[in-house]
Amino acid sequence: VKYHLRQISCHVAAIACLPRASVKTLKGFAKLMQFEAPAEMAAAGKNGWPSIGEFYSHKDVFITGATGFMGKCLVEKLLRSVPDIGRVMVLVRPKKTKSVQDRISDMLSSKVFDNLRTEQPAVFEKLLPVAGDLMEPRLGLSESDQQLLFQNVVVVFHLAATIKFDAPIRESLKLNVIGVREITKICRKMKKLVSFVHVSTAYANCNQTDDIEEMVYPPQVHPDKILSLLDWMSEEQLDTLTPSLLSGRPNTYTYTKSLAEYVLVQEAKGLPVAIFRPSIVGASCREPFPGWVDCLHGPSAILVAIGKGLLRVFRYQPQCVADIVPVDLANNMLITIGWFTGLTNTSQPTVYNYTSGKVNPVTWLKMREYILTSYLKNPFDEVFLTPGFIRCHPASMWPYLHFLMHMVPGYLADQLLKLLGKKPRIVRLYQKLGNAVDQLDFFTQNDWSWSHGNSDKLFSLLSEKDKEVYDSDIRKLQWEKYIGNYCIGTKRYLLNEDLANLPVARQKISRIRKIRYTINILMFLLSLRLLYMYLRSKTARELWKTVLGLCVRWLANAGIPLHNQTL
Repeated sequence: VKYHLRQISCHVAAIACLPRASVKTLKGFAKLMQFEAPAEMAAAGKNGWPSIGEFYSHKDVFITGATGFMGKCLVEKLLRSVPDIGRVMVLVRPKKTKSVQDRISDMLSSKVFDNLRTEQPAVFEKLLPVAGDLMEPRLGLSESDQQLLFQNVVVVFHLAATIKFDAPIRESLKLNVIGVREITKICRKMKKLVSFVHVSTAYANCNQTDDIEEMVYPPQVHPDKILSLLDWMSEEQLDTLTPSLLSGRPNTYTYTKSLAEYVLVQEAKGLPVAIFRPSIVGASCREPFPGWVDCLHGPSAILVAIGKGLLRVFRYQPQCVADIVPVDLANNMLITIGWFTGLTNTSQPTVYNYTSGKVNPVTWLKMREYILTSYLKNPFDEVFLTPGFIRCHPASMWPYLHFLMHMVPGYLADQLLKLLGKKPRIVRLYQKLGNAVDQLDFFTQNDWSWSHGNSDKLFSLLSEKDKEVYDSDIRKLQWEKYIGNYCIGTKRYLLNEDLANLPVARQKISRIRKIRYTINILMFLLSLRLLYMYLRSKTARELWKTVLGLCVRWLANAGIPLHNQTL
């Protein structure tokens, strides 16, 4: 700062002393105002800008969606990496059975804050809950809370949204579109605002067949016309109309996210706005712990079903890319976008696609290999069957395979639970699992290509220190290691299982595998015996004896000794 002030004063003095300012002097002044710093200032960040930590220091930040999966991780990262940050204000919707403070207490009890509780407990004093509701006018904020935001907030991160793929169109429009409109109105009155980052999704334009560019695509029908339908249409009428509104998208989530981007561009003119589009957000890669995850949305629910041995058949295209980004890397990019937007103070929204498929792809076939390897090595404490699943091909076979491999075993297991005096639950689990597979079907059987020039350029602007602290480079991600940690994270953080019990869990898996193989062999022998009885030929008898001897030898090696006469 002293360097820039000194240089500015010199140039101003020179200009004032000259009857006509020289071209050289004017060019020097213009060059200075472009923030080109000398080499000795490179440590403060490229172009002489403050580092990310310096930018957020002593600034108040407002976050919506802070109680969600990505929001918790964002709050933790800001508090941990910028200990002298101002206040972190979080919008929290009170529920019927829980107050705002109760919900904040639940959020802070998450394991994601374990390191902060141990190393920086005082930093939680900077966390300030603000009661509100995204679907209410002015976010449902009290007058005092509105003034608090208007007078103090410098950076806004808008993460709140309904992420339910099967949410009714009315609910999705209210939360994802009207919510954006309301928070934009609030931001327009913030006197100190320098950065407003809206979190969208890379799949907002998944109906595009070409490369998805870092731009906002205009909708086929203007959002105002869509929102006007909420005033007079019934739920039944809206549900009937929904398929024609989606314009090739698989659900209301991706559709309303696309509308929200367009609304933001139209109504946030003049504001320092950026749009962040991550793809499927998965467990953390490194921070605060490898594999941290605390919600059953998206791929996490499928992983748990695979690990439990519940999912036996799955629809996917083997060579399609599983476009997943770790939550900690995504939040690092989000924080970086907030920093850059605040420094450049652009009035035109900039879009940042953040995906892995183009720079570090992993196919669903490889994903299957990594997932099964991990769960066989690090199984859950209790499983239904040994982890393993087949591909449903062609996809039209799904109803039949789902019934045969999921629902039939589910009905049998529930009957056994009834006989044991326990509550049946397996069929209900399989019904939910079937719905989850249906919702993910569009994303596991298609490929997309996103441009990411803005994201690449942004990362290149960081100093070496910021690249380390706020690393968002997806190219360095090792998928086998990441998926292994992800699977362990579902065991440790989602199901709260102790890793110390792994030896016992592995013994159970081994026992279940032996039982399964034994049953399969016995069924095969029974079928072969029936065939032998039907044929009654010398060749059939010899084949029977040979196969029987091999099976007895395998069972003996597996620790299940049997004598030929027993069979």
